[in-house]
Amino acid sequence: MCLIGEMKHDQTWFQKAWDESNGRCAKAMRNLGRYYFFENEFEKAIECFEKSLALNKLYPDTWFTLGGACMKSINYKGAIFAFGRVVSIDDRKTEAWANIANCYVT
Repeated sequence: MCLIGEMKHDQTWFQKAWDESNGRCAKAMRNLGRYYFFENEFEKAIECFEKSLALNKLYPDTWFTLGGACMKSINYKGAIFAFGRVVSIDDRKTEAWANIANCYVT
């Protein structure tokens, strides 16, 4: 279902995949979170990313986007945590380090 949603650019398939998996398809929530992020619905994106990362924490790109959504929502504590997870997975992610610094400055 996630693949159909990606091919058709239709977020309803991601929700359907999430429902059919009884809340165990992390990919569905990652895709839905990304959809909401690009629609500038940052609170919904944060919720989706958190559900996804509760199931599988080893996705630095998802942590990074979660951090960006938190920054857009003026949730700097959440952003610092998310970007911190990125650099704990791969400490060479310079953009995450820069965003952590930016959160502390603002």
